[in-house]
Amino acid sequence: MNNKRLKSILVASMFLFSMTAFTNIKANASVVMNQPKSLEVPTLGYTDTQVTLIWDKPADYSNVASYDVYKDGKFVANTTNLNYTVTGLNPSTKYKFTIKAKLKDNTESKESKIVEQRTAKDAQIFDVTKYGAVGDGKTLNTDKIQAAINACTDGGIVVIPQGTFLSGALNLKSNMSLRIDGTLLGSDNPDDYAFTSKRFPYYSTNNYMGLINAYTENYGSISNVKVYGSGTVSGGSYNGGKLTTLGQIQTNLKGDKGRSDLITAKGVNGFYLGGLTLINPSEHTIFVSYSKKITVDGISAKTYGIHNADGIDIATSQHTNIFNSYFDNGDDCINLNAGYGQDAVNDPNSADSYLRIFDCTTKRGHGGVVFGSYTGAWIKDVSVEDCDFNGTNIGLRFKTSKEIGGGAKNVVVRDVTMENIVNDAISFDSNYGLTQVDKPAAVPGYFKNVNISNVTCKGAGGYGIWANALPSQYNSNIQLNNINLDSCKNGASINYLKNSVFNNVTFTNSGVNPWTSSNTTNVKYINCSPQN
Repeated sequence: MNNKRLKSILVASMFLFSMTAFTNIKANASVVMNQPKSLEVPTLGYTDTQVTLIWDKPADYSNVASYDVYKDGKFVANTTNLNYTVTGLNPSTKYKFTIKAKLKDNTESKESKIVEQRTAKDAQIFDVTKYGAVGDGKTLNTDKIQAAINACTDGGIVVIPQGTFLSGALNLKSNMSLRIDGTLLGSDNPDDYAFTSKRFPYYSTNNYMGLINAYTENYGSISNVKVYGSGTVSGGSYNGGKLTTLGQIQTNLKGDKGRSDLITAKGVNGFYLGGLTLINPSEHTIFVSYSKKITVDGISAKTYGIHNADGIDIATSQHTNIFNSYFDNGDDCINLNAGYGQDAVNDPNSADSYLRIFDCTTKRGHGGVVFGSYTGAWIKDVSVEDCDFNGTNIGLRFKTSKEIGGGAKNVVVRDVTMENIVNDAISFDSNYGLTQVDKPAAVPGYFKNVNISNVTCKGAGGYGIWANALPSQYNSNIQLNNINLDSCKNGASINYLKNSVFNNVTFTNSGVNPWTSSNTTNVKYINCSPQN
């Protein structure tokens, strides 16, 4: 997602709060305002038989009911989502796609721009069983699967068929796909994973390599890698408790931070992950760092109960789309990460930026979409929309600290629903104390230029809104518009905030006087209920 797209989303969001000023717009102008925007095929979002499309809402989407998808001028499907995969296509064939908004009166908007995409050619298949792999769940197949990967030619597909294939760490390369139709099962033996991975260059310790790795410290030297399929990737045995069998052994050998991630992508230019069910990681489920052009489509990450088992971490990376996915996790569901401390602050190229998250569902987890706590090089230019957080500890979570530095900025969140939130619905916390920093940042972490609109929450065991910064570094320019918070244990607690607006924020069944604020400058409350 680029800055132009983020600005268009922000303009569309603000437009909806100014509709009374446009009651006399002519009909033809209205059609243009209802036109879907920014249609594209995400990075590597196509095969020989299908193409995935994503797009943005129109500038005015208040009258939009759904979207019609067209291929070569002919209607294909209708969807309420902002993504659709067109199937049944022919290999090596160019197609033209457009989207029209279907309005509530059953008419259509003007079509979006036309996007052309050629499907992939028939790819050479490298079936791991042809290299001696056995899918009995007992035979260790690391060398056999790696042999298929090594033999794979440019554009080829390594296939793990039906069955359960036990393996240690696998290392992918450029211009290849790994398609998993059966189950890839991680070994419980730590000797099957080299202790050579490093999440950040300034980390004091390594960690074990993951089960699936597209990994280089020569950033950009690996490109165009796909991992997809209808199968399952399992990190190994898990019998309950805080750690998997492998995670416990790795912790005993190398400490808590030494555990491996299930899928690791580092230094990759063009990475696609789609369709798979992911379970039982030693630590994080997916950890992407120092990478560009990332697509995550249609995955299910189910790791609840496992310590630090984030659903996905996007760290110090640029241009990411995460959509159509499900998360139920032992830590943060979707985590955005920009390193920590002065080392991260000093590296402006390590910002976590241009991220779009949409059409996703999060269940249990420490947060639905989480900004931080690693915010050192800034998390910026992010949009989150059309997501549902149900049963998450905190719905929308921003966290940093005095020592971490940086923060999050230029963030747009809209059209999000929350239910059964365990603690706070919307949280800005600059006092997050669980991250130890060897070289503290000179400037404390904070949040600015955040626009949150059209959010509903039904039930929160903590605050509807918690915004607590630092006396030495206020949060600023936080805009909350059209927020409906029902049945929250506590209302809003606002501390150390400046130049911000709460517009049409409504609390129901959340106490008689839900608003508490202190140490604020130029903070406005407009049409809020109850009044602050």
